[in-house]
Amino acid sequence: MNVLIIHAHHEPRSFSSALKDQAVESLRRANHEVVVSDLYSMGFDPVSDRRNFSTVKDANYLKQQAEETHASESNGFAADVDAEISKLEAADAIIFSYPLWWFGVPAILKGWIDRVLVAGRVYGGPKLFEGGLGEGTKRGMVLMTTGGGPDVYGGWGVNPSLETILAPVQHGVFWFNGFRPLEPFVAWSPAHVSPEDRQAYLASLDVRLEHLFEEQPLVLPNAADFPNWGTDIQNRYMVVVTRKREPDEEYLHRLPDELRTIELWKRQGHVLDMQAAGVAEPNWRAFLTMRAPGKHDVESLLKQLPLAGYLNFDITELDNIGMAQR
Repeated sequence: MNVLIIHAHHEPRSFSSALKDQAVESLRRANHEVVVSDLYSMGFDPVSDRRNFSTVKDANYLKQQAEETHASESNGFAADVDAEISKLEAADAIIFSYPLWWFGVPAILKGWIDRVLVAGRVYGGPKLFEGGLGEGTKRGMVLMTTGGGPDVYGGWGVNPSLETILAPVQHGVFWFNGFRPLEPFVAWSPAHVSPEDRQAYLASLDVRLEHLFEEQPLVLPNAADFPNWGTDIQNRYMVVVTRKREPDEEYLHRLPDELRTIELWKRQGHVLDMQAAGVAEPNWRAFLTMRAPGKHDVESLLKQLPLAGYLNFDITELDNIGMAQR
């Protein structure tokens, strides 16, 4: 398989660069073809303007998408842009390798996105989401270092959750163009951990990439579920979960399988959010927001939970406030 790594760190001796090097080694050992666009070493120009094109559609007004569409029809992209588009077109998986800067990607990587993901040749019309360049089957992965630790980005920290921070890449770049996003690989705060911990990160990445194309991707909604870019044809449900009786030894034995099942449903797009009280809380409750065609689909899923026999489920269909009556 062909893997394209877009690397965005200016220091070759950084841990971000070490992760990129490990990724190249691991993937090639697994007999994949690997192409690396090391943006800083290439001197990639991140500024998106007329330098993107060798053709001109309208010399008096620069409308990016119009010029991209025209260049797609006329083989009119500048050489550096055309080369990167060709790499992307050949890729079965793309990996964005970068440090998290200001809750986003470095400017040079954003420039690559702005210049290379062009209307016409890469996206547009039916070439979006499951119909996009990635064909709804190819993969996209974030390979990232952070300054802060996992608690800071875990949803209860001072910063936005990592899921929120990565949505512009996972949804807006990968899935928008038909590449199924994988769980990110995050090396948390490598500047503040021991050399042994950094080696453990590299070893973990090596194991992860050995099975890059067997890993189940995250399932984001298909464009077909939103006719004319309107409201989702699937419904949302709030499930309030209570216990029929206090936890016993069997309950605690099944609990890890219960949590793994919920995590799987999150990956598959059935569960959008879950919050739960601690196991010992006497007034225990859990709250799941679920996406499904109908209430019976939710009921069918909930019956599959390892702890279903211990639990009560109160299912309520949610409404999109302000949505026109269906």
